[in-house]
Amino acid sequence: AIEIDKGVLWGTQTQRSLKNFNIGKQRFEIGFINALVNIKQAGAHVNYALGTLTSEHYEAIVSACDEIFQGDYTDQFPLRVWQTGSGTQTNMNVNEVICSLANIQLDQRKHDENPTKNVKVHPNDHVNMSQSSNDVFPTAMHIVAAQQTHQKLFPAIDRLDDELSQKQADFDDIHTVGRTHLMDAVPLTTGSVLSAYRSQLAAAKIALQESLQGVYQLALGGTAVGSGCNAPPLFGEQVIARLAKQYQLPFKQHQNLFAAVSGEDALLRYSAALKQLAAALLKIANDFRLLGSGPRCGFNEWQLPANEPGSSIMPGKVNPTQCEALSMVCLQVYGNDLTVSLAVSNGQLQLNTYRPVIIHNVMESIKLLSDAMISFASNCVHGLELNRTQIEANMRNNLSAITVLAPVLGYDVAARIVHEANHSHVSLAEASQTLGLYSQEEFEVILNEQLNEKGGKS
Repeated sequence: AIEIDKGVLWGTQTQRSLKNFNIGKQRFEIGFINALVNIKQAGAHVNYALGTLTSEHYEAIVSACDEIFQGDYTDQFPLRVWQTGSGTQTNMNVNEVICSLANIQLDQRKHDENPTKNVKVHPNDHVNMSQSSNDVFPTAMHIVAAQQTHQKLFPAIDRLDDELSQKQADFDDIHTVGRTHLMDAVPLTTGSVLSAYRSQLAAAKIALQESLQGVYQLALGGTAVGSGCNAPPLFGEQVIARLAKQYQLPFKQHQNLFAAVSGEDALLRYSAALKQLAAALLKIANDFRLLGSGPRCGFNEWQLPANEPGSSIMPGKVNPTQCEALSMVCLQVYGNDLTVSLAVSNGQLQLNTYRPVIIHNVMESIKLLSDAMISFASNCVHGLELNRTQIEANMRNNLSAITVLAPVLGYDVAARIVHEANHSHVSLAEASQTLGLYSQEEFEVILNEQLNEKGGKS
């Protein structure tokens, strides 16, 4: 026996979990709870249609779920992430809250319509009918991951791509120094630099889309170990069809429910795609802050927006704060992916018992990446300007620019010009004039012609 807190809608299993798993402060986001409630509501519809649930129970459960969707009961889902690895406590928390709300409605109907009628909803017998935590919890995991990818992550990627696209168009004709090994290399346009970032983002989005094909496959109908014990034969397929229609996503039943219950390979691959996105974003963030370093003693080619003071002691200092925030998010995503990898690989026998930490880390990565991309797009990329004076000075001093002239001048002549420029600490044009090959003006014309023809426009 355990005493339940006064004024709450949950029952004994939730109360015991609060007592026995008082670990940390992390709770499941309401989006995940709503996914579980959607499963319960769809399950009630199908159970009623299959004749295993009475109309009174069905109507009360569906109505209770609708009440939860209004958002007035978020405080009734207090359990921590750090609980049983199957998520049973959270599944039962949802069952118990739905049960209490349903019974409140049934008591009201009894009072208004038939004082002698005594119908009660039971959290296991009715709300959890034809289900198990072992198939409900992973189903909710996949649903919320797919939903938030479409609602949050993809729009954030598109927003960042839109801002990069605009800057690519603005700077497409401006040649800049290419750099490999952090050393001067062949020139290219700034638009080409930005186009590379856009291509990396597009590849990461494709990887996410491909990984979602596994996420769309749901475990519902497998119940305890994947056998479908205590569930009607068509229950899982019919509930999933309702969920697919509701979410407007191509959910379907996993082709092997034993695998769906015992493993979590789909979210492992999905997490790896999140890491690919993080890798692209980390490269972008680091490039932005390198090219924006300065203002006097760094590259100082890109002028990042000055959003806030950068130092409490150095007056006038401005730091690449958006780059730093985005890069920290990327490192967190790397860590989350490692946790997901370890959790998936440690599933044993007929059930993976690391599911709460898997979905906690996946959802955190989705949210952090989405928020960080929107912030970076709005507060950094949108206001990006170029320091054209610095870029032009660097272009004049870039000895590797001679590479594009080698086919015109010949390798030996090009090498003489570079050697003279490097030895005398002058520009290529000045070296060419010193050697009596071309005037500075003639050399600049030849160089610009070759750059415009072969200079790596995006």
